[in-house]
Amino acid sequence: MSKIIYLVLLISSIIPIRGLNYIARIIQCINKYIIRYRINVIKKNIHLAFPMMSKDDTKNLINRFYQYFFTTIMEIIKSIRWNEHQIKSKVKIKNIAMINTSLKKGQHIVLLSAHYSNWELLLLRLSLIPNINLNTVYKPLSNQSFNKILLKIRTKFGAELVPLSKWRYFMLRKKKSPSTFMFVCDQVPNPRENSVRINFFNQSTLFHKGPEKVTQFLNAKVFYIDMYKSNINNYIINFKPISSNNITKQYVSCLESTIKKQPEYWLWSHNRWKR
Repeated sequence: MSKIIYLVLLISSIIPIRGLNYIARIIQCINKYIIRYRINVIKKNIHLAFPMMSKDDTKNLINRFYQYFFTTIMEIIKSIRWNEHQIKSKVKIKNIAMINTSLKKGQHIVLLSAHYSNWELLLLRLSLIPNINLNTVYKPLSNQSFNKILLKIRTKFGAELVPLSKWRYFMLRKKKSPSTFMFVCDQVPNPRENSVRINFFNQSTLFHKGPEKVTQFLNAKVFYIDMYKSNINNYIINFKPISSNNITKQYVSCLESTIKKQPEYWLWSHNRWKR
């Protein structure tokens, strides 16, 4: 099944990005009146984050989110065919010198990201930094077909993806060789896992504490990734150094600041405050 789905996506990726964006707008119109993808979750999340937002502003934000969401899906489909040059043209890095300095020193690096902007293109672009040796943990999807497809796309430029169940042993193996570890830290952990509650948009919110422990275990340099749109088609990556104290709390503060600037680019359809 995964081969058939991947073949369909591969054929779809032949369509120029303008054509795919046009398809995204059509899907958005259908979604507005028929599908209404996870609309209740989106409304709930926006209300919790911005309780004083008017109905008109909320409606406008939801429309902008859907436009971003379906466009992002089309970009992910197109990335199946994008080569190194095209990814680098699409996603620029503002201050790569920070990462290169740590790489030259032979330091471990921990990168903290989120489901903001286009996190799939982020992984592909980071994979193209020379000598980065990029690794990231992931939770396998229940749908095995889509899981195989995403793994195929995400690893096309050499990133290594490690299932959450094998992460601890992987870390022990990697400790002696300088490596870079990227975490998408805004997922919802189980309360019984290695988690901590932090105030996020005035809500008591669970966050994984694993990345902070990894940083301390490896004595790594840690950076928050601020990825934003420079125009309608391109992205900018900006690395922000984070001190070794209260890493998770600093990350949450950075993420909230990022979302407030352009809230439509966060994944509001994710049920972030279910626990």
